[in-house]
Amino acid sequence: MAIMDYVQSAISKLYGTDDDFIVIGLTGRTGSGCSTAAKILSSDSSDISLSLYDGVRPGSNSLRKQRVVHHFFSKNWKRFALLQARSLLTLSLSECESEKVKVFFDEQRIADKFEVVDRILNAIRNDALLRSRGELSSKQFYSENLVKHSEDIKVNIGDASFVRLYQTLGVNYRRSGSPIDSTIVDGQFFQLAELINEAVKHIRDEDKKTDDARTYIVIDAIRNPLEAIFFQEKYSSFYLVAVSCEDASRKSRLCKLGYSESDISAIDNQEYKSKDIDRDESYVLQDIEACLQRADIYLSNPELKDGVSKPDDLANQIVTFVSLMQRPGLVTPTNMERCMQIAHTAKLNSGCISRQVGAAITDENFSIRAIGWNDVPSGQVPCNLRSVIDLSGGRDSIAYSNYEKNDSSFVSMIASSVDEYRSIDEGGRWTPYCFKGFYNKITRKENQVHTRSLHAEENAFLQISKYGGVGIVGGKLFTTASPCELCAKKAYQMGVKQIIYIDPYPGIAMNHILDCGTNKPEMILFSGAIGSAFHRLYTPKVPYKDEIRALLRV
Repeated sequence: MAIMDYVQSAISKLYGTDDDFIVIGLTGRTGSGCSTAAKILSSDSSDISLSLYDGVRPGSNSLRKQRVVHHFFSKNWKRFALLQARSLLTLSLSECESEKVKVFFDEQRIADKFEVVDRILNAIRNDALLRSRGELSSKQFYSENLVKHSEDIKVNIGDASFVRLYQTLGVNYRRSGSPIDSTIVDGQFFQLAELINEAVKHIRDEDKKTDDARTYIVIDAIRNPLEAIFFQEKYSSFYLVAVSCEDASRKSRLCKLGYSESDISAIDNQEYKSKDIDRDESYVLQDIEACLQRADIYLSNPELKDGVSKPDDLANQIVTFVSLMQRPGLVTPTNMERCMQIAHTAKLNSGCISRQVGAAITDENFSIRAIGWNDVPSGQVPCNLRSVIDLSGGRDSIAYSNYEKNDSSFVSMIASSVDEYRSIDEGGRWTPYCFKGFYNKITRKENQVHTRSLHAEENAFLQISKYGGVGIVGGKLFTTASPCELCAKKAYQMGVKQIIYIDPYPGIAMNHILDCGTNKPEMILFSGAIGSAFHRLYTPKVPYKDEIRALLRV
């Protein structure tokens, strides 16, 4: 073998171009654009509308990066095989007895739709038989036929009824391993993830036998954080990609599709509400908020002021990140990614046992001025280092407030909780508790004021004041969650001009505080890679100079 061929094969093996495997799991709230992202990923390059720069006179380094990505995309794109969670739930529905499905549809108050749905389920049963005989490929069965059949069901029963039905099917499948049985059965929680994973393996096995052994799969959509963890742990080449948009835009899209306000409210209550960890069903419900917090990559899918979205903006983001998955280090991170990565890293300092949040403040040129995370004031003990058992036993007394040690109602609640926490302690785990949660149970209120921690943004602002930093008028605030009402007022007062955020905070901060007056900060939904994905995508496997030198050798 000639030295150039030898080195070329080594480089190809190193970057996986001979045996590439990428799995993308999409997550996001209904109406955010997951289906649009899945459609782009599962398209041929000629069908993807891009606005990435491809000229010969770029006027900035940003445009030069776009040019590099566009060039790589034009030579290396391969469409993704689409696996829909809802399609696989449809497959599982087709494996149930028709009479039992009929009873289930009656319980769901859609009995009038059973006959048309049953005809579609029979078509799926026939396709499954053809696949078992080798007359239908796994890719065609899972990525084309099942998708078409599921869409037929959606058309026949209507969008809103379809969403409600499939939310129920998903919850049931996690509970029992059957889409029409709501009984909780031990060991069945990961059944939906296993069903998806089985389809991944079938497609993968078929692709290995082809000339192009690459397997690219997109899962639309992952809606439970434990299922996200399942795939993150199983595949090193898995990326959880969150698609987000402003809530008003999302609801507007749903309204245009015929959803009523009550329909949207019902969907939101299923997908995006606080889950009580004391209830078993919390683990089988959809939890988009938790999925967003676990995401590796964030795609922004906003609408323009005229109410029309730009699909090419979403396509640009998708193509860029897929190119980086194929070729890590192809381009460097954006300024926004770099700063959000700092905020994301800062949140790991948080001692909050409920939710970690990080923030970074920069000047107008993205130069860091302060970082912060949600935590107790300096000199107090963070919640993750305190313990129900310590408080009850009078140990480490300085870590607890006079109220916690002396208020009769609080002391009584701690005492009544000790036995429950004891089993956790015996397993070697620490037994921290959330003061706000306990206090709200005593007062029977849901009040955020009684948290022990400063918010991340608040903490970052105070660092500037505490240590005599320079002003940040005209600067930027990066936060892993959009600011609450209190932090939004502080950002406004300090002259912040841009707030870049990942996850919308439930409240009226945006509409009531930030979208008011003459010095309104611009709200920007973050798009980019953070966490471990930041390093995986932007760290070249070998220095580019060494790669080029090796490939030029004769």
